[in-house]
Parts: sequence; structure tokens; C-alpha cells
Amino acid sequence: MNLKKISKKRKLKGFTLVEILIVLTILIVIYVVSSISVPKQLMKARDAVRKGKLDSFKKAVEIYYQDTGCYPRSVPACKNPLVLGGTIIKDSLPCDPQTNMSYSYITNLSACPVWFQIYTNLEITTDKIIESVGCSNGCGPECQFNYGVSSSNQKLDPLCTIYEEPPPVQQYVCAPGGGCEVFADPFISGCPNIYPDDPTCQDACSNPRNRCHDASGKTN
Repeated sequence: MNLKKISKKRKLKGFTLVEILIVLTILIVIYVVSSISVPKQLMKARDAVRKGKLDSFKKAVEIYYQDTGCYPRSVPACKNPLVLGGTIIKDSLPCDPQTNMSYSYITNLSACPVWFQIYTNLEITTDKIIESVGCSNGCGPECQFNYGVSSSNQKLDPLCTIYEEPPPVQQYVCAPGGGCEVFADPFISGCPNIYPDDPTCQDACSNPRNRCHDASGKTN
């Protein structure tokens, strides 16, 4: 038998080590890419469901208002119908697609509520709609949500902002020498007047009667 033909048959039967490594590398790349992209796509899909469900929830509550002039004071748990008298407005209120829990329905506590808000949390926290609805810093009673819908007469409540401690009030007084200065404890120095955050002391320090007795309270 021709040796060239034997060599050719051997090549057709197997793969070289380099070829195997190339295939393994491609498989690893495909796995890594899919392990990253697939979960994110699932998150996006669930968020799309949340947005759609909240819109349908809102429409049902608006129908309730059109028939009664009031929004529901409360709503049943998800999977239960929203009923008005003997009429079923929505046969099954939506549940969150991941937690299977009810969405948060909030309204003013009165016999006839005049507004409502419905809240949830989107998984893709970089979604531009979060900023557009004003929930970048959180929404809801405890700022625990990042997305919601509401009646046309009510914004999502409230726009939560990061609280910053206000700067302390500077207590300006007329020092014994006649200048307007900050004292930590004006009462120790027997200062007759305090001028909060007023570095001019209302131009009163030229009068000795407005000056502190001593400078003991200038620092703690």
C-alpha cells in the first residue's frame, strides 16, 4: 500500500494536540460569554415583565377610580382578583416574576383615597428609566424601591436624597476687645448678645455694652 495514502488516512482519523487546544479554547470562551450574558438577559426579561405588570396594575386601579371616584384603600395579594361589587376588574393581580411576591401598593389613608403609588425593584439598576421616574436615590416610604407607577396627580413619593448634616451655627459675639468673633460658649463669657452666622455682629461691637465680659468661652 502506498505510504502517502496511509498517512492521509491517519490524519483523517484523529486531531492534533494543537487542534484540540483550539477547540477547547473556543468552548471556554463560549462558556464564559454565555455565563455572563445569559443571566443579564434574564434580568432584563424579568424587568420588562415588571414594567408591563405595573402598567396593567395601574390601568385596573384607574378603572376602579372611574367607577367609584376613589382609589382602593388596599388591594388583594397577587394572584387574587380586584373586585368592585360583583364585577371583576382584574381577574388576577400580578406577582413579581422572581420573588412571586405582591407589588407594593400605597395610597393616602382616607375613606376615599385620591392618589396611589405602586412600587417594585428593577434588577438592572443602570436602567435609564430609574432616573427618569426620579428613583435614582430610591423611592417609597423608606426609599427601598427604584421603580414605580402612580396616579396622574401624584409623583412617586418622595425623591429620596442623601442626607447631609448641616454645618453648625457659628455664634458670633462682640469680644472684650471690640471685635466680632466666634465663641464656643458665649454664656461663660457673659456675652450680652449672640449673632448667629453673622460675622458683622450687626456693627454693634463699637458699643462696650454689647461686648462679652471676658474671653473664657472663646474655645471649649
